[in-house]
Amino acid sequence: MSLPTPVHTTSAPRSAAPSGSDALPERRYRPELHGLRGLAIGGVVLFHLFGAGRVSGGIDIFLAISGFLFTAMLLREAGSTGRINFLKYFARLARRILAPAALVIGTTTLLGLMILPMTRHSQLVTEARASLLYFENFELIRSQLSYEAAGPETSPFQHFWSLSVQGQFYLIWPAVALLAVWLSRRTRFSPTSAMAGLIGLLMAGSFSFALYLQQHSQAEAYLLTQTRIWELGFGGILALVGARLVLPRPVQTAAGWLGLALIISCGFLLDGAALFPGPWALWPLLGLALVMASAARAEDPSDGMPTAQGLLATGIFSRLGDIAYGLYLWHWPLLIFVLELRGDAELSAGDAVFVLGASLLLGWLTYRLLEQPLARTRPMDSAGRSRSKGLVPVTLAAGSLVIGGLATTAYVQLTTARETDGLAMAGVDRQLYPGADIFSANDLRASDTAQDVAIYPELGGISQRVPEYARKDDCHQPTGNEPGTGEVLVCEDSAAPADPTQTIMLAGGSHAGHWHNAWIMLAERHNWEVLVSTKGGCVFRANDPDQPSLCDDWNDAFPEMLKERSVDVVVTPGTAIPREPGTEQIHDGARARWEQITGTGTDLLLLRGTPRQEKNVPDCLAQGDDALECAPDYAKFAESNPLTEIDLPDDTYTLDLTDHFCPAQQCSAVIGNVLVYRDSHHLTNEYVETMVPHLERNLRESMPQLFGTQAS
Repeated sequence: MSLPTPVHTTSAPRSAAPSGSDALPERRYRPELHGLRGLAIGGVVLFHLFGAGRVSGGIDIFLAISGFLFTAMLLREAGSTGRINFLKYFARLARRILAPAALVIGTTTLLGLMILPMTRHSQLVTEARASLLYFENFELIRSQLSYEAAGPETSPFQHFWSLSVQGQFYLIWPAVALLAVWLSRRTRFSPTSAMAGLIGLLMAGSFSFALYLQQHSQAEAYLLTQTRIWELGFGGILALVGARLVLPRPVQTAAGWLGLALIISCGFLLDGAALFPGPWALWPLLGLALVMASAARAEDPSDGMPTAQGLLATGIFSRLGDIAYGLYLWHWPLLIFVLELRGDAELSAGDAVFVLGASLLLGWLTYRLLEQPLARTRPMDSAGRSRSKGLVPVTLAAGSLVIGGLATTAYVQLTTARETDGLAMAGVDRQLYPGADIFSANDLRASDTAQDVAIYPELGGISQRVPEYARKDDCHQPTGNEPGTGEVLVCEDSAAPADPTQTIMLAGGSHAGHWHNAWIMLAERHNWEVLVSTKGGCVFRANDPDQPSLCDDWNDAFPEMLKERSVDVVVTPGTAIPREPGTEQIHDGARARWEQITGTGTDLLLLRGTPRQEKNVPDCLAQGDDALECAPDYAKFAESNPLTEIDLPDDTYTLDLTDHFCPAQQCSAVIGNVLVYRDSHHLTNEYVETMVPHLERNLRESMPQLFGTQAS
């Protein structure tokens, strides 16, 4: 969201300035720019509410407008005086940018703690901190790595990604302006030419990086600051050439309407979430440039024809431009909270109209009661009073950032019980929390040993309780096509015996890795070594020539890694239960991959897949639903184990533990008072550890050689 521009700003003559200042951008109020801001924010809000997840292109216009306003403002000051008054600069940002944002962040956090399930409180506060400190885009990349259509589990702070990009821009752009002035004084170039050259270099680098990253991770490219700098620079270039950016009179009117048409049509014709910030982002940006280039100068005669600029300068767009910042800030958390309260994945028409009306009202109140009063303050009235008055908003802003950052950090640390290395069930009363031990060896009906006690572990912070190997940063590959993630890495066993009797490797995706705690417990008992080699979301399957990915590279390289290691058994899921509607299946090409593994002389153990679903289990339980309502649907399993119905490669074994998750064909989210799933489909360390006796019993039956014995 760009910095609000006072509605009544007028052109002002420049004071005497050093040589070269005559080439600086002029100061001139652009009513069509203010109206464009209103139109763009209206498009963003309407597409969020009624557009089924489509992107309007309004954010790209916001970024360009920010580049336009700040490039001109900073270069005028730096070029005229040789310096930038950072006290005044940050006071302006504090009054107009930070104050409304802090109000919305604080209100959203309080409402979120009341409305959202406790399982999401830690991430809520983490993102509140990231939004307040302007790195929410990086937090989203870390935690979600997607900019999705709003759903019940979407963050109410997700829209702060663009504000974070702009906030980071506000910090680096003064340095660019000062560098341009420094270069101009040492060369024959004017400050404007030097600034244009620097922006051009930044744009070229940013645009190239955007093209590169879109081939590997579109979600990350969409959110990353480095890929968006070129859009901000686009607006900066418009500011620098603004005096010359006027089309010939005969084509001005048509060009203006064409530019407006490009802006309005963008969200209808382009899938911005999949295409931006690549070359297609030029669609709305060229529309912006055409509108501005076709604006008649004040001294130009009017021919009486209606123009796009005249439309954008009318009351409705001007008023929408006034409240644009507040409207943008409020609409997204309102949308998310309505979805949460309704328990729906999409807004109904009535709810969308309600959110729109409430957002407009809150945007207007924020403008009238906060933005306007702060904008009317003049911290630089005179030399005698400027320093103290300028310090007030800066001090308040700095205090808010420090206090808010410390408070949110403390909350996250105190309320998130991150698991330390070691066993999750160590020291837990197994009479109260038997987990899978509630089933006897020959009877899979629930026994009477479980008591009516709180679920273990606590729901708060459960998403952080990942297997031990996943807490290491350099030995497992993440989901996606980030360069370098196609290499096969191996997480070593820190407790491996000097001379292990067996070396076991959990391999494939995270559904192999979530069994890690059970295998390290067995390893301790039987003198085994347990290795892990995984890539998130990657299973053993055929390559897809239509959609090549680094998972293909990982799969291709896996057998070569096995040849270099002395691995006795590879353990991996053999079937998959889809998250979306569908039934259990074996992936295409999986058998060929299994043959490559056994072809290295390594035995293969295929586990029947564990359930997946769209619903987040801990969230569901935290909202008050019972363990059966929150559990996966057993109907997604095939009627019989698919692994028993195909011809498997030699030295391949299978294991089916489904009855321990879905006894009597009824899945449950809690078994023996122990939480089974840490999200929608990954097993908790705690439940996996209670599965050890059952896992060992089944292994002794199917693979007795692991224990130094042979089948009778």
